[in-house]
Amino acid sequence: MFSVLSLVKHRPLKVIRTAGLFIICFLLTIYCYALSGLIAAPEAIAQEKQYGPTNQRVAVLVFHAVGVEPDNTNVIRPEDLEATFQALKDGDYRPISLDQFHAFINGHTVVPPRAVLLTFDDGYRDIYEFVFPLTKRFNYPAVVFAISKWFDRYPRPEISREHLSLEEAGELLRSGLWRIGGHSYDGHRLVRGADNKEGAYLVTRTWLETESRLETEEEYCARVWMDITLNNNAIKLAGESEPQDFAFPYGAYCDDLVKMLKEAGCTYLYTNNPGLNEPRQDPSNIRRIGAGRKAHETMAVLEQYFGQYKN
Repeated sequence: MFSVLSLVKHRPLKVIRTAGLFIICFLLTIYCYALSGLIAAPEAIAQEKQYGPTNQRVAVLVFHAVGVEPDNTNVIRPEDLEATFQALKDGDYRPISLDQFHAFINGHTVVPPRAVLLTFDDGYRDIYEFVFPLTKRFNYPAVVFAISKWFDRYPRPEISREHLSLEEAGELLRSGLWRIGGHSYDGHRLVRGADNKEGAYLVTRTWLETESRLETEEEYCARVWMDITLNNNAIKLAGESEPQDFAFPYGAYCDDLVKMLKEAGCTYLYTNNPGLNEPRQDPSNIRRIGAGRKAHETMAVLEQYFGQYKN
């Protein structure tokens, strides 16, 4: 009677080869699943056991300008930003890098409890002067969402707060702590649309005064696509190889804008909608929390959000 034992006895080499091929195929299958994120890496599994699933959320904090302007709610004093960074450390909050955040959103890794991503909108020169030294001292990763027209070498006639230069943006990147995302090229402004109402540049069909009409859908898309293209090119010049992150100016977005940004390679889109972010959520709808002007304000907001998910 034929049996496995008789096969091993008479054709041992064939059995060994067959078993070896089976093992190799099995290992390759496991490897492919791991790459796709369906199976977590061993270190991710170990972290998840340590931290637990309820800790898998990230707060994306958003700051703007840094300086001394008591009447401007978007400006935080340098000493208050330093106190906020210290409070994050004392409160056991864990600033993570942009690469970590991408992997987390994609479901490919886990993060420490109380993880935060530090972001700064607009790209003011305050970042280079005040924030950059603090991130080096605390070893905190951060992201600047820059209005990239200001990277140009030649000054503009517009009245504006001073912004990062191309060289300064490049130095931030070379530090290994900072990354640059888009915040439009020239789209952080309001335009006049239908019924003489103002709207955000990237989501509003503008009123063409000389022709007494609204621009067409095709004209709108061409204008916005040009801004996205110029923005990506400027960020690449600074040293960011493939821009994937974009923060909507004023938090305003629409289906057409989201579609064009995705076509341009921007996967991770940041809103002004408050809340924490979770693994495998829609990367085109990343929630952000506005930081306070004082450390205790920011800590109170973070405690409010993270406190909802305590074990």
